[in-house]
Amino acid sequence: MIKRCVTIISLLTAALAGIAVFFCSGGTAYAQDTVRRAHIEIEANGKIFTYDDEEIIPSDFTVAEDIERRGINLSLEKKTEIIDEYLRGGADYKTAISVCFPRLITFINDIADTLYIPAKDSEVVYSGGVFRATDEVIGRRLDENSLYCSVYYTLRYGTNERIKASTVKIYPNIKKNELLSTLVLRGQYTTNYASSTSMRADNIILALSKIDGMRIESGGVMSFNAVVGERTVENGYKTAKIISDGKYVDGVGGGVCQASTAVYNAALRAGLKCIANAHSICPSYCAPGLDAMISSVSDLVIYNNTDSAVYISAAADRKSATVKFFGVKNEFDKIVPESEVVAVEKYGETETVDYEHKYFSYDTPSGDRLLIAPGRDGYKSETYLCYYVNGILTKRDRIRANTYKSSPQIVAIAP
Repeated sequence: MIKRCVTIISLLTAALAGIAVFFCSGGTAYAQDTVRRAHIEIEANGKIFTYDDEEIIPSDFTVAEDIERRGINLSLEKKTEIIDEYLRGGADYKTAISVCFPRLITFINDIADTLYIPAKDSEVVYSGGVFRATDEVIGRRLDENSLYCSVYYTLRYGTNERIKASTVKIYPNIKKNELLSTLVLRGQYTTNYASSTSMRADNIILALSKIDGMRIESGGVMSFNAVVGERTVENGYKTAKIISDGKYVDGVGGGVCQASTAVYNAALRAGLKCIANAHSICPSYCAPGLDAMISSVSDLVIYNNTDSAVYISAAADRKSATVKFFGVKNEFDKIVPESEVVAVEKYGETETVDYEHKYFSYDTPSGDRLLIAPGRDGYKSETYLCYYVNGILTKRDRIRANTYKSSPQIVAIAP
């Protein structure tokens, strides 16, 4: 009877031990110390990364079922059989290995992160009035196909050789030499305002500073008003002479129209499509039909009708300003705007006695005369663009027709 009890106790102990092994192994009954596990060493970027396969303890029955279905806790021999089955079915090495080696995939992904260097495209940068292209950078990434192939053979044949991870280059999409071909000078224009007042010069410089360094994408549009902003004291603009209804009067932002005219003329020479409006009288700083009036209801609009971005530089001092457009090389060697006056209306003369002493002091001798405003002739004009190839005029297109009022010469007389 005692022998029988001992035997029963021994059997129960063995059964309980078997149940414990079953649950600790995620539902698969095997002794942990009899399962051969994978050991892999990978050399990457001068470092050694070691992977030792370990049993995964399930957190719940759903995880346990997935572990058993994928054979994650099986022996190395059984797992390589699963991998072979997936390979025969057409899977690549990474997909086949990931079925029963999920931690190995994470391990290799971490190695890939340490090796990864992104490629960097060449970029256009602007500094000191010059557009230039930066150097491109060739990147690198882990050669996954090669590494997973080596890992498979290590798993399959049980070699203890250290695997050396290799990389492949990542080439940038935009190279410096390619980008330099989009930074060709297409057209430029210089305007002079040395005789302007200090406040008028300030307005020109301020407006052009907002244009300087601009980029217009291929197919894009630039609104001068939108870029330069409303001409107000709050925005930094000062009071100077403006043209309004055929007269020169004081207004905030006087001189900005000369800045817009410079941009317009440079854009025309660059072969870009432009929409611009004329002043009521022809300004002195350009030929008829080549001005670009800016106001709250009038804008200069430039369309980039080229196959690449265009870039604008605008350099201004107290005497003159030069606007340049850069982009892909123009099909024409030169584009020249041409103003043709078809009719002239001579200006008249007006004399006014300065009873309010705006221009003369009270002790000025009566009858003294002072020129208040020079006269400006009125014009009817037509504007053309002349296109040259190898110095030969290939076409001549009319782009504008304008009518300017005459402005009288005004002379003040001391009372």
